[in-house]
Amino acid sequence: MNLTNREKQLVTLAYYQGSCDNCKVSAKREDFPMLNNAARLASEQLLEELGLEYPDTQDIDAFFNEMEEITTYLCKESQR
Repeated sequence: MNLTNREKQLVTLAYYQGSCDNCKVSAKREDFPMLNNAARLASEQLLEELGLEYPDTQDIDAFFNEMEEITTYLCKESQR
């Protein structure tokens, strides 16, 4: 499966944000900002290694809708 650069950006963010959210289940609330920062830094580093930039997330509703579409697509691909 070949992903576009935008899809690579979204998948990277979804992976690291999901990992961050999973850690929050057992973390203290005061550690949430540190976990959020770690997820962002890890995403930025991987995207930089792929030659990509952190995507524009200013329109957060449109961003999450796009992530949802990519997630649905990837789940369908994994079932093949």
